[in-house]
Amino acid sequence: MSYQVIARKWRPQKFEDVTGQEILTQTLQNSITHDRLHHAYLFSGARGVGKTTTARLVARALNCHKYDKPTPTPCAAIDEKACASCREIAEGRSMDVLEIDAASNTGIDNVRDVIINNIGVRPARDRYKVFIIDEVHMLSGAAFNALLKTIEEPPPGVVFIMATTDEHKVPETITSRCQLFEFRTIATVKIAERLKLVAKAEKISISDDAIREIARAGDGSMRDAQSALDQVISFAGDKIKTEDVEKALGIAGADVLARIINGIAENKPAEALTIVDDLVMRGHNLRNFCRDVLGHLRDLLIVKVSGDAKLLESSSAQTDALQKQAALFSESDLVRFFHSLAETEASLKDAANPRYQVEVGLVKLMEMRRLAPLGDLVGRIAELESALRTGRPPVERKSPQSAPDGSTESKGRASSVSGSNRSASPSAIAISVDEARAATTSEPPSEASARDASSDTTSKIAGSLIDQLKSALENRKKKLLVVSLDAAARVELEGDELSIEFSPAAKHSRDTLAKSDNAKILREVCSEVCERDIGIRFSIRNGESDDAPISQAEDERRSKQNARQAAAHNPTVQQVLRTFGGEIVDVKMP
Repeated sequence: MSYQVIARKWRPQKFEDVTGQEILTQTLQNSITHDRLHHAYLFSGARGVGKTTTARLVARALNCHKYDKPTPTPCAAIDEKACASCREIAEGRSMDVLEIDAASNTGIDNVRDVIINNIGVRPARDRYKVFIIDEVHMLSGAAFNALLKTIEEPPPGVVFIMATTDEHKVPETITSRCQLFEFRTIATVKIAERLKLVAKAEKISISDDAIREIARAGDGSMRDAQSALDQVISFAGDKIKTEDVEKALGIAGADVLARIINGIAENKPAEALTIVDDLVMRGHNLRNFCRDVLGHLRDLLIVKVSGDAKLLESSSAQTDALQKQAALFSESDLVRFFHSLAETEASLKDAANPRYQVEVGLVKLMEMRRLAPLGDLVGRIAELESALRTGRPPVERKSPQSAPDGSTESKGRASSVSGSNRSASPSAIAISVDEARAATTSEPPSEASARDASSDTTSKIAGSLIDQLKSALENRKKKLLVVSLDAAARVELEGDELSIEFSPAAKHSRDTLAKSDNAKILREVCSEVCERDIGIRFSIRNGESDDAPISQAEDERRSKQNARQAAAHNPTVQQVLRTFGGEIVDVKMP
């Protein structure tokens, strides 16, 4: 007898043997048991998950001669005592069970000759005439239209079972006339269990790791996994090791994937190039290698996010090893790696030099770790803007891209930026309009510095004091006083007296703060902040009368212009502009 491949030799002979489709097979068995048989079924799902096999099992269950009626447990076709009907259906030569390949019979003439002209003929021997149409989505539109009425109201004793890998290509007029059964891809664990059974029966010595690698190569398809096992047996004989599986199938093992991940974590591009060179020399498919790395990255992300081992069925590594590797990266790292490598894998389809694409793609992953995320940069800019408004130094930010050993270059750059921010004193940031004007005075630098040296310290204290006063007023829910204090043109702490000066246009704010109740609250707040009694003096800017006030718009324009010039000379602002290559577009007044 000629050799029969494992996928055909070990085709399920009963509903219970269909791996991974327990819900569907139980539904079909119950419908047969309770005599609730439908006249048309549509089986959809990925390749190699049991659609055609289940269709044949249904046909055998309807026509098994060992029973007087349809049975959910037909006799096994490989059994010598099996009935003639079950053997013929299993071998595809039954006169009453017609298997039609829609990919080869797409036209309306084929449908008319094979189905429509024969559907009125009663079964020659069996109870039911069954039409199994494989890859039904390949039929033409005219062929589908010809089947509509026949599928909707077939003669008694006729059952249609259609199988397809692309359900969306089947017209809704057809699917609405059928019972739909969606076959799932099979879990790697269940494929491995089935392969163990096959290997034991075939007297093949194979390790559990090798079984898992073969099951993973099947990618959810039992037929693909069995074909892969056949290929490995042809390569290694009856004693199979994990290395034999990797060589025969050209897949990357757990050790290769671990080397790639460690190379990315330690920024060793030479290691990645060495691995790619070794794979090319051994004749591995680089696109399959990229898919293996993508699957490994996905498993690392699953471990990082949930740690649920049930979601790691496709992994070739142990859970503890995955946890150690996942600890080397952040979640954003793994997501960016996945998207970048997915683009590389997609480009390999039409690449003239796949090796170059893979090498550059892996090195790109290492370079990505050195880049700070856009959200982090935006956050830093926001903090610097806040520092310019309030006078407080920006808070040091920790880079999420830093490796555990702290050796990444991105961390070094983040430290240098934050270090420069810390070195900048709060007094270097403009606090008030008057300070901005003083920074841009037209007087000689030496004279201006001599004049302002005595008041520089008090200005620093006042800037910090204003923020504390606002915070204390907000705690007392005195937002109106906070707004009035914001309207002050200059605030200075002179000994035990706080001088608050307003422009003529902001006289109403001075009047609000000068009210006895409000002034009392402000003095109490100042005493709490300064921990001593502080007097408060309100004033209108000298040289300007309430009768002839300067235009508020003109005053704001001049203030904004002076503040812009002050900001341009500010050391912290200059550092930010150099770091990010920016420019001053606008200055918001405090």
